[in-house]
Amino acid sequence: MAGCRVPHAGRNWRRLVPALLGMAGLCAPAHAQYIETYLPAAVPGFDRVQGVSVLSRLRPLYQSQGVRLGSFVLRGGIEEKLGYDTNVTGTPRGPTSAFSETSPSISAESDWSRNRLGFAASLDRFDYFSAPAQNHTDFNVALGGGYTVLRSDLDFGYSHLHGHEFGSDAGAAAYDRPVTYDVDIVRSAYTVDRGRVQFTPNMDLRLYQFGDAVLAGRPISQGYRDRTVLSGGVTMRYNLSEQRGLVLVLQGASSHYLRPQPGSPSPNSKSLLVLPGLDYQATGPWRYRLMAGGEVRAFAAAQYGTRVAPVLEGSVIYTPTGLTTITASVRRAIEEPQSESTSGFTYTGLSLVVDHEYLRNVLLQARAAVRRVEYFQGGGKGIGTSFGAGVTWLVHNRLSLFANYRFDRQDGSSNRTLMFQTSASLPSYTRNVLLIGARWQL
Repeated sequence: MAGCRVPHAGRNWRRLVPALLGMAGLCAPAHAQYIETYLPAAVPGFDRVQGVSVLSRLRPLYQSQGVRLGSFVLRGGIEEKLGYDTNVTGTPRGPTSAFSETSPSISAESDWSRNRLGFAASLDRFDYFSAPAQNHTDFNVALGGGYTVLRSDLDFGYSHLHGHEFGSDAGAAAYDRPVTYDVDIVRSAYTVDRGRVQFTPNMDLRLYQFGDAVLAGRPISQGYRDRTVLSGGVTMRYNLSEQRGLVLVLQGASSHYLRPQPGSPSPNSKSLLVLPGLDYQATGPWRYRLMAGGEVRAFAAAQYGTRVAPVLEGSVIYTPTGLTTITASVRRAIEEPQSESTSGFTYTGLSLVVDHEYLRNVLLQARAAVRRVEYFQGGGKGIGTSFGAGVTWLVHNRLSLFANYRFDRQDGSSNRTLMFQTSASLPSYTRNVLLIGARWQL
């Protein structure tokens, strides 16, 4: 599936509290970020510190401390946005509409000296004034904790995500209405610390369930995409120094589809991922983060065969001054199928983001990206480009205001034919999204 949808510039899913990091994910795993998972970012500091970006830098005057309830710290807030979208559905002739988005969130985390426990929940409500058929509500809840064993925590987490997929999402087909999906995730991990060397065995179980799509006014079951994905492996990290490390990821996974289409080949598969990585903070303004390896995916259906593909994710972070951070990123991966008669697709993406601290409480951002989605079995391809800009004004520690603009273009093609003799394709479209909003937090 397309992972967490970010349909409007400026939208972001709430980060889980630290107690949940690495345990219960908020988003579906397609396009999961290897770097963020296996090469965690440096802890942000107050001043210009190696590995600290303009956005991650702490700003005590503008940061809420939350509300203390016994040994727990409660945080939360609400975002309210108004915007205008020139192509709500991301299709060649998609409707134009003004919209509103309301996004409350809440989280609680313990501050015990040993063990930990946390909870987080958020909701996003979208209302399109001229396209009410596209109105939808997304939400997620997560609960996680860690039990201290020796020098590390044995982490366990559960999360449930209810979301919607649009034709503008990477690899998704275009339908009349957003397609609902639910994802349940159970995750566990433990780190064995041997000084410079750490070993982290992990387990991840996910259950995907999809609602019906609607095409040309007719419902189309998406039950063939319902599946369980069980993965497990180990991450090995060797610290060259405090800010430099080598990583090796070995991960196996098995995907089992619960309701395959009658007469269609099974998309069930088993895969093995080998991913070496480097997290290197050079002396000076540069930081290099790279994970490059390969994935082998063997399908149960003989006609799908075995896919072997290079897997890559990397970024170069340049901080010429304490006020500016430039990040260039690249990603290539094999993703799960999202449409009939395919066994998946390859995703390749490039992005460039410039963050600048105009004033201590005024942050600017410019961004550009290009992506390519190509289905196996000749199922079509799509090439997308986007660029945008935004500004955030930190009024005080409880209130911030922001504005964002984004332009998207996708050129897609497909020869897929769905049931009812109706075709759906990777859409070609252009789109402009403008929004303004306010964020209040406890």
